Amino acid sequence: MDYSFLGTNNNPVTLFTFEDKKKYLSDPGLIDKGIKELADAINSVNVLFTMNSCQGFLIESEREEHCQETYVDFYVVNHQNHIANMLLTSLVSKFDALVDCKLIYEADYNFISEDEVEVNGFVNLRYGIKLYELMPDLMETTYKEIIEHIKIFAKEMNKKKDEVSE
Repeated sequence: MDYSFLGTNNNPVTLFTFEDKKKYLSDPGLIDKGIKELADAINSVNVLFTMNSCQGFLIESEREEHCQETYVDFYVVNHQNHIANMLLTSLVSKFDALVDCKLIYEADYNFISEDEVEVNGFVNLRYGIKLYELMPDLMETTYKEIIEHIKIFAKEMNKKKDEVSE
């Protein structure tokens, strides 16, 4: 495709690879323990990988130590964005207003040093799932249902080897 009308010669969407997924997931200790099961479910979809999360209100005794929101953000490998779109659509369809699913277009940067970055002209497509706080019993069951839904989604998507294989 000719991208010159966008002022660029290439597709400006960052292409994440399976090596990127491996790098981002290399330190599982970076994921809050209260949201890890949800992050693991997302990461079980071969072409998705989490890159940011917060357990927020999920563990009442730890809520003061975390941000006010409960969310997981993720990227997609090999421009398989339709899979992320299907996941988010299925979550909103099933869980209605209990989840907020989004896609953010964020500028990509090259990190020159610890204190210096430069814009590289690429755009990261950052997907996100945010949970809304419910009464504790309902929150626990809803959280488990969301995880189970994503695991079933992952199982089905990973069967499509031509779309999601390394």
